[in-house]
Amino acid sequence: MTDAVGAPLDALDVSDPERFRQHTHLPYFARLRREDPVHFCPTSVYGPYWSVTRHDDILAVEVNHRQFSSNGNVIIGDVPAEFDATRAFATSDPPVHTQERQGVSPALSRRRVAELEDETRGSVGTLLDGLPRDEPFNWATRVSAELTTQMAATLFGFPMTERYRLMQWAEALVTTPGVGAIVESWSQREAVICEYQARILELWRQRSTAPGGDVISTLTQCPHTARMADDPTHLLGTITLVAGANEAARGALSGCVVAFDMFPGEWERLRVDPSLAGNAAAEIVRWQTPIIHMRRTATEDVELRGRRIRKGDRVVMWYCSGNRDERLFENGDALEIDRRNARQHVGFGGGIHRCVGSYVAEMQLRLLLEEMLARFPRIEVVAEPTRVASNFSANYEEVLVRIRS
Repeated sequence: MTDAVGAPLDALDVSDPERFRQHTHLPYFARLRREDPVHFCPTSVYGPYWSVTRHDDILAVEVNHRQFSSNGNVIIGDVPAEFDATRAFATSDPPVHTQERQGVSPALSRRRVAELEDETRGSVGTLLDGLPRDEPFNWATRVSAELTTQMAATLFGFPMTERYRLMQWAEALVTTPGVGAIVESWSQREAVICEYQARILELWRQRSTAPGGDVISTLTQCPHTARMADDPTHLLGTITLVAGANEAARGALSGCVVAFDMFPGEWERLRVDPSLAGNAAAEIVRWQTPIIHMRRTATEDVELRGRRIRKGDRVVMWYCSGNRDERLFENGDALEIDRRNARQHVGFGGGIHRCVGSYVAEMQLRLLLEEMLARFPRIEVVAEPTRVASNFSANYEEVLVRIRS
């Protein structure tokens, strides 16, 4: 807190993952929004970078893909050559981005998500009915992880018995091997990726001749992506990206119980008026901000809010800061389920790169709230939540809760 208030501006590095784990990052961003909304950090473990912290400036960068490129990388750190999962539409600019997004979008469209609602509601209800009563359990694993894993299987047409494998494969693809990691050596990673590739290509062949409504099917049927299997690395990158977009919802599904425990009056308001569940879901995404940042790279010298950004510079859009911007969100650190402009959050990004899985995330969170309201008067958080040490994913390792019978 002392550093956030008193440190010289040019010494502020807001990227430290440990601050996000400890949930002490918010005062740093509040100061940047006040004093230096387009801030240059000359030294960090990632190298020099610009921080964009106000809501309107974030959107200005989002919609200007010609000067702020996604090509090759969208996270603050440079991706080592060994990480071959970055070849996907989210890390591309038009026209490649436009063409490949067309191949994925039908399986994640508002219409398709509406078709999945009844099935998803049933899965949510069944899961909640099986939770223990009057004893602590980890909501992050028992509920959030389980729901996102089930949804991943549905979106990709995977058998439910294989749903954990899909997420393990995807995680291995974007993991640097090391002791204690999901893969501990490059050779182990290669073996996992070979298994992943073989299964995806098997499903690709099946869906090419008998397509359904899942992501793999729509990729096989779109003219721009129908030959994607000729480059399995590209295909795995695209599948992993969509799986990751679904995984981002996990933070919000856990964040909802954390938020309502911190603001119990809002839970009572929702119980009185369950019709607010949709807006409450948007407000939770704003408050939690499951994806903390996205990065762009300047393609030319450009000026933003009077600051001169040079060609090749990293430009980091801090969604977690834009979603607390006092200029748009009054009392932004508080959860307010009837917030009139909750849907103006940048939790899903914006412009052509707005999260392709946003409809899925919104639906999962809304249904979870509705089914919780139908069953539980109150869910208590019984210990301080354990957050992951990440400046990209605002997720939880443990959220211990108790449901009173």
